[in-house]
Amino acid sequence: MTYESFDYSTKDGIARLVLNKGEELNKMTFNFWHELPIVMEEINRDSSIRVLILTSTGKHFCAGMDLQNFGTLGTGEESKKSNKPDAARNGEGLYRVAMELQNMLSKMEKLRVPVLCGIQGGCIGGGLDLITATDIRFASKDAFFCIQEINIGMAADIGTLQRLPRVINEGKVRELAYTGRRMAADEALESGLVNKIYEDHASMITGIEEMAAEIASKSPLAVHGTKAILNFSRDHTIAEGLEYNALWSGAMLPQDDMAEAMTSRMEKRDPEFADMLEIKDYGKSAK
Repeated sequence: MTYESFDYSTKDGIARLVLNKGEELNKMTFNFWHELPIVMEEINRDSSIRVLILTSTGKHFCAGMDLQNFGTLGTGEESKKSNKPDAARNGEGLYRVAMELQNMLSKMEKLRVPVLCGIQGGCIGGGLDLITATDIRFASKDAFFCIQEINIGMAADIGTLQRLPRVINEGKVRELAYTGRRMAADEALESGLVNKIYEDHASMITGIEEMAAEIASKSPLAVHGTKAILNFSRDHTIAEGLEYNALWSGAMLPQDDMAEAMTSRMEKRDPEFADMLEIKDYGKSAK
């Protein structure tokens, strides 16, 4: 399937998703939000994919929400006709829109494969919501990060305030959220938001591809399990995380992959692991 807001390709177990509206600062338009869950589902259902690389084109990674597209959210048709807006209904409509957008970003966080993200230039507002739903982040030295919502008179509402404190120091999050100032790449590295800074976009892509290839060479079931356990443990107590880990290992310990890993090491060759199983799409017609 082809997309308007993204360039999407796969090769050697690596999926590559590129925001392709660089001339428009890769703003999150209605079309972006329409296509994001579709491509997430395509990635999740492709059993050959073992890791996803998320990058963008142009000067800036993402300038956040396209406010022109979203300026009338929650304004019902009846309110427009009567010129008597119903504040309660408008508020409930905005609540449902926010929940829907949150759920779309959560689809990336819940992908069974790790998501590696490369950021150049500005990562602003909704762009920060997006990258905090990824697993590992990298930046070029010109990158900067901004919780822009406070600068336009609102609180960030689709993920940053929930996920960013799990990545960096909460005091730093509060400073950025209250002031709306820009955090440069070196500060993002020091805080733990990104793992590494590269000189430019090209060298960053090369570095991400190398890590993606390393991850793709591992057992896909073991990688899936590791991500699932890490995410669950992050959101629960240590005791709950340990029990979940034990249950996962008891149900899905990849014995064939463990044998292949040990055999290939003894034989001094690269291991070969089977792809995940194809599953039927029950949302499609049987025709």
